[in-house]
Amino acid sequence: MRLRHTPLLLLPLLAACGGEQPRDTMPSFDDPDLTQGKNTWMQVCRNCHLNGVAGAPAVSDAAAWQQRMAKGRQALYDSAINGISTGEGWSMPPRGGVERLTDVEVRRAVDYMLAAQATLAEQESN
Repeated sequence: MRLRHTPLLLLPLLAACGGEQPRDTMPSFDDPDLTQGKNTWMQVCRNCHLNGVAGAPAVSDAAAWQQRMAKGRQALYDSAINGISTGEGWSMPPRGGVERLTDVEVRRAVDYMLAAQATLAEQESN
């Protein structure tokens, strides 16, 4: 059985992940690895993590990230690279759904998101 209309069914989900926040509002860092991580994050991860769409923790949700960091950075890398399966699908697809991303690119995007989250949390507390 071929599902010809599946892309049409996915449009509302994809539209919901689209963040409208301007690029300049996310922190930037001098570290070239974090700069590359930001570029990947802006192109891939931001779609769901900017505002916490579809169960993804928003980059600004300090409590959600503290829970995840308690498992260790390697666990975050593993989840981002391998995805998070619900048994019936993915709550997060491997590599954010972009198979061409290398492990290094994914790790740098995770590092960027953690650095950005810490910066945003600090700005909010001031």
